[in-house]
Amino acid sequence: MDEFASAVLVAAVRHALTAEGIAVPALAPAGALVPLAAKRRLLTEVTRTHGLLPLLRVGQYLPQLPPDPAISALTAAGTPSDLFDRWSRLERFVHSRHRVVVRAAGADQLVAEHVGRSGTRPEPAEDVLVLGVLAALMTAIGTRGVVVTLEPHHQVVYDDGVLTPPEAGRGTALWRFAWSGRSPEAPAQVAGTDVASRARHVLTGDLARGWTLRELAARFGMSARTLQRTLQPAGGFTALLATARADAAADLLMNTTHPLGIVGFACGYADQPHLTREFKRRTAMTPAAYRSAFTRQPAKETRA
Repeated sequence: MDEFASAVLVAAVRHALTAEGIAVPALAPAGALVPLAAKRRLLTEVTRTHGLLPLLRVGQYLPQLPPDPAISALTAAGTPSDLFDRWSRLERFVHSRHRVVVRAAGADQLVAEHVGRSGTRPEPAEDVLVLGVLAALMTAIGTRGVVVTLEPHHQVVYDDGVLTPPEAGRGTALWRFAWSGRSPEAPAQVAGTDVASRARHVLTGDLARGWTLRELAARFGMSARTLQRTLQPAGGFTALLATARADAAADLLMNTTHPLGIVGFACGYADQPHLTREFKRRTAMTPAAYRSAFTRQPAKETRA
């Protein structure tokens, strides 16, 4: 798995480059994982021919992609720090060879570095690709006035949607994200009449969130103790959340071809072992076995 790139990121690259009239070779079937070497060859060729700007623009094409559970989980983040936490968890799920490490965070800015594992650092093309995607996601979650600079030279490469390619020979791995404010969060729309149904609706709306009983209780304007007592007939908060995650994972396993890592991330599991352990506990099957057993196959044609 360590040799493969996230299908989500590769799909975004392919869509963005095609939209800009840049020829993209067929790397793998849609939705499949792509060998890291093949992804790097593509990025290197694009950079050699067109420079870094097309890769920096990839994030702006995310809204045009088909619905994807990983993108939905990322854009449900409530704050920039929450977004970066989710991105880090996604990297763990897809066994990314690179990591975005938050070096410092404050109320209106965040410093992050794109680093490699085992002493291998990302290429500049890989740096600007991830930077552009994260900047676009920051805007998508309601962050206003996003400005991203490359440090330590303070070159602005993203200014509220306006993109400038990095200067030649300058570092591309250390980023400072700053913002002027946040758009107010829309009130949660909850369905159902009983508290358990409404609670499950809220949880299912953002399973990738690190939900706590206290946080959910605040949504309903009650104390954590009162909510837990109210949810007791449904098994309590922990059981309700675990069931919602397992049901969502089962649906994705049966009805999509998304890799297991994307399924686990979107449903809020901590990592791949957590997904396997909890899913098997509730279904007596591993996620892979469940998909194999219950994926809906197209009906076979019958001869007259």
